[in-house]
Amino acid sequence: MKRGFTLVEMLISILLTAIVFTYLFATLDGLRASHSRYVKSVKKVTASQTIFSLLTKDITQMRSRMAITHEAGYDRFSFTTENSIYGIARPWVLYYVSRMENALIRIEATKPIDFSGSDYIGDENGTYFFADKLATECTSFRIGDNGSHADFLLKCKNIAPLVMALYKGDQ
Repeated sequence: MKRGFTLVEMLISILLTAIVFTYLFATLDGLRASHSRYVKSVKKVTASQTIFSLLTKDITQMRSRMAITHEAGYDRFSFTTENSIYGIARPWVLYYVSRMENALIRIEATKPIDFSGSDYIGDENGTYFFADKLATECTSFRIGDNGSHADFLLKCKNIAPLVMALYKGDQ
């Protein structure tokens, strides 16, 4: 006599399979959420490291006095440096937080540029400049010039806060 599975045996096997798949789904969902948090954390640290590296190179290779403008919530500062991302010899560099985008911007140019004029549309004397957005959702950017070193505070929602003192290059 051939014997098949009974209805009770089939129901038990379906129930056990459902339990195993539920456990697997919960485990995989937890891994996915954990991976997402990890990737977000790595992006914050990487962005902070990029800004720290740029500021360190710019400030330690500084070749002029730093011009600082203090504004409500955000400071602007500019200087010339030996550090260039774009191959400009002794570029003029400006760091500031754009009010429109709330983003930290680094400008590298062949000569100082005055963006304070509302009708600025470019330089007719052949000045080249490059702008890089380093961080977004910035809430505070402060600079202090303390003689041989400069103190910085940068707070943005999408990166780890930066607080540092960097020794300036020859001026």
